[in-house]
Amino acid sequence: MDIVIVGSLAYDDLETEVGTVTNSLGGSGTFAGIAAAFHASRRLDPGGTLPVGLVCAVGDDFQEDDTNLLREAGLNLDGVEIIEGGRTFRWHGRYEGDMGQAITIETQQNVLDGYEPKVPAAWWSPRVLFLANNHPSIQSHVLNQCEGAKFIALDSMNLWINIAFEELSGVLRRVNLAILNDTEVRMIAKDENLIRAGNSIRDGSALTGGTEAGPGPSILIIKKGEHGSVAITDNGLLTLPAFPTSDIVDPTGCGDSFAGTLLTFLSESEDIQPSYDELHNALVHATVTASFTISAFGTDALIGLDRGEYHARLDAYRRMVGLI
Repeated sequence: MDIVIVGSLAYDDLETEVGTVTNSLGGSGTFAGIAAAFHASRRLDPGGTLPVGLVCAVGDDFQEDDTNLLREAGLNLDGVEIIEGGRTFRWHGRYEGDMGQAITIETQQNVLDGYEPKVPAAWWSPRVLFLANNHPSIQSHVLNQCEGAKFIALDSMNLWINIAFEELSGVLRRVNLAILNDTEVRMIAKDENLIRAGNSIRDGSALTGGTEAGPGPSILIIKKGEHGSVAITDNGLLTLPAFPTSDIVDPTGCGDSFAGTLLTFLSESEDIQPSYDELHNALVHATVTASFTISAFGTDALIGLDRGEYHARLDAYRRMVGLI
């Protein structure tokens, strides 16, 4: 398996200024997986099998139509465990104003409460392993299974920074790339200067144990919402704006589709450790993909995304940032 994504499959109830939806297919694994499959499919011959696998647990309430949707997108679901008698993870959230931050109304862990992911043995040495947002102890558990992973990326959130920082520090030292938002970076480093804060995560000084315990991830991607992203690497800084759009419906899953796209392009790097140009190209595609995700509720904009429409927006974005 080239790309293994360990994340959640979920049902969301969403409220935004545009409207409301209930039982919308969501979860970090869903968004990252569908985005990864869309981009991985372009390099396959007709009838080929996509090298993208999902690892998660769902309840027996997970709809067959949604299973078929994920399979038809090209995802391998051999790592998805169905817990009989259990209910799938559910999240109820609301977005207001600029919709830059979700307001959680209710979270039901359900089958994910106490769940430890079981990565199929055939997937223990993926080209790219993505640890989507989860408790650091669970991410560490996956790392112990996938010791043969060639390139490892991680996402996290403010909750784990607050309640499990020592464990998060340990996991950050075991990955090649971390994806965090600007607030999370400043929280970890206790520094308002974003670049200085990011570098202190990379060199390990902001993590539990300091530099003596070892460095953090060599690549740090900092998400800044409507202001785009910044990447800090050994080869220098990369910064890109978001794709400007007034078509904002639902930000849920934007970060995960961004990550799934980014890692799919990085998985194509010959040496797996991406060059500056390879990372730049991956970030361009990730930014454009996220701009589609936000334009509809749930996965609606990603499912059936027209490749011609995608490339038209990609060309427009490249012209905007001076790449054409």
